[in-house]
Parts: sequence; C-alpha cells; structure tokens
Amino acid sequence: MVVSVIALVAALAGTAYAAKINGGSIVRQSIGGGKLKKNTLSGFQIKTSKLGTVPAAKRATHTYWAVVNNPGGGSNASLVRSSDARTSVLESGGAVVVTFPAVVSGCANVAGKNNSATGNPPAGFAQTNSSPTSASSIEVRTRDDTGANVDGDFHLIVICP
Repeated sequence: MVVSVIALVAALAGTAYAAKINGGSIVRQSIGGGKLKKNTLSGFQIKTSKLGTVPAAKRATHTYWAVVNNPGGGSNASLVRSSDARTSVLESGGAVVVTFPAVVSGCANVAGKNNSATGNPPAGFAQTNSSPTSASSIEVRTRDDTGANVDGDFHLIVICP
C-alpha cells in the first residue's frame, strides 16, 4: 500500500525540468518570426535589404526640389542645389525651365520667390507651369510685387503621386 501511494503521488506530481537557453544554443533560422517577442530585434539582426518601402516614405521617393539663382540680366540662371544631381536649369523666353530626371507633368508643383542664400528676397512671387515641350520640366516665372516679369531666385518643389 505504501509503495502504491508513493507511486500515485509521483505520478500526480510529475517531473519538471528547466532548461536555460542562451543565444549560442539556438540554431540559425530555427525560430520563426511569429515566435519572437515584439520590439526585441535591433537593426543589427535585421537584413535591411529584405525590407520593402515604408508606405509614407514612398511619397519622399517621388518628391523633387530645386533652388535656383537667377540674378537680373541675360540667360544666367543657375542651379544652386537640388534633390537630384541630374536636375538642370535653362533660362529661356522669360522663364526658367527646370528639368528633373523623371516625368513631372502630372505632379503638383509650387515655387516661391526666395534668395538662394540667406537674405530676404525682394517682394514678389513665382509662377509655375508645366512645360509644353518636356514632360520632365517645369517652367518658373518670377514677378515683382506688381506682377511684372523680373529675374529672381526661387525654390521649386514638385510632388508626384
């Protein structure tokens, strides 16, 4: 009877074994991503080349901008800086044509009369139009405070879907 009671208690109690697991004892690629605790991986453990584009970042990949210096005088507009090294400018027919490395004809665009440096710009505004000759270009005309054409520096931003 004593032996059977001991056997019953042992059977009901069961046996337990605890194992301590460290990183060195885990075989590579043996734990699925669903088994990992949230926010436990760092950039070191993640292969960034396998990640896709974050949805909000996609807008940034379709945004182009240019800062243009256009002092008074002849065809002397120059690109100060831009979002892409392949951007170019050409002054023609009272407008500065800014050409980007992508089609921008169906995109939203806006320009502001501004200095290419840090000083205050003279009064006035900038007007943008899609170029009738190139789907990759935007024409910008700068005007004084009365609306008359005048050469002037500007900043241009183009946001595409």
